[in-house]
Parts: sequence; C-alpha cells; structure tokens
Amino acid sequence: MSLSAHLIAQLDAELDASKRVIERIPESMYAWQPHDKSFKALDLATHVANLISWGAMILTTEDLDFASEEMQNWKPPTADTAGEVLQLLEQNGAQVRGILGSMSDEDLETSWTMRMGEQIYSSDPRHFAFARWVLAHQAHHRGQLTVYLRLRDVPVPGIFGPSADETEM
Repeated sequence: MSLSAHLIAQLDAELDASKRVIERIPESMYAWQPHDKSFKALDLATHVANLISWGAMILTTEDLDFASEEMQNWKPPTADTAGEVLQLLEQNGAQVRGILGSMSDEDLETSWTMRMGEQIYSSDPRHFAFARWVLAHQAHHRGQLTVYLRLRDVPVPGIFGPSADETEM
C-alpha cells in the first residue's frame, strides 16, 4: 500500500470519528466551556475541523513559519453551528484527500518544517508531519470534545469500539 493510500485511509477514519462526535453537540452547549482556559465547545469542534486544513499546508508547502506576516495575520474559519462545523470538516477533508491522492511516496518523504523564525520546532518527512500535526492532533482535540460531552451528560459515540453510552457501533 502506498503512503498516500495509507494516509487517506487514516484520514477517512478520523473524519468519520470526528463527524460522529461533532454531530452530538447540542446547541445549548455551543458556548459552554469546562474551564476559563478551555475552548468553548463549538470553538473546539471548529478547531477539530480546521486542523484538517493543516494537511493541505503540510502537503503543499516546505514549512510553516509562525513568525511570518502571513501567519501573524491568519484567522482560521469560524462556524456558528455544529452543522457549519460539519461542512467545514467535509470541505477540508475532501481538499486534503484530493491532494494526498496525487502524491507519490517520494513526495511524502520530502521534508516539512515547523518554525518560529530561526527556531525550528520540528522538521520531518511530510508523511510523519501529516500524521502528527493533522491526524494525531485532531484525535487529541476530538478526545477533549468527548470529555466535554461526558461532562454535560451528552451520550458519547464510540470511536475505537462502543462507548459506555453505546452497546453497538
């Protein structure tokens, strides 16, 4: 299996899991946050959807420089409803899936760097950067979102098997 096919399969699984979690967010929970330092629930869901767009950046650029003027002025897309978050998730997923589908293993072995000016945070093969900064990063924040649901007594969907709220997936 090629690296791109492997990453697309992982991406599709993560998108499906994130969709099932985001669909559960009731409107009454959009502005709720468990702590002052935490995201509001809808903002966290939007962050989960926006993280997929990092994939396009990782796959089509040589680096991300947080000190650049472009990044200093960058504003992520926002959403006002869970439905809008799901649309953003789907759009970002389709874009990244298309880019991945056009890439060879050789393309995915080239280096991608995350930096702040001269300070390098990471420099890894694209496939590793994609897995870390898109797939794992999204799973991390989706996990936070499932805790938000649990704290508000909203049934949590199964991700890697049934949850305590489901007997079947």
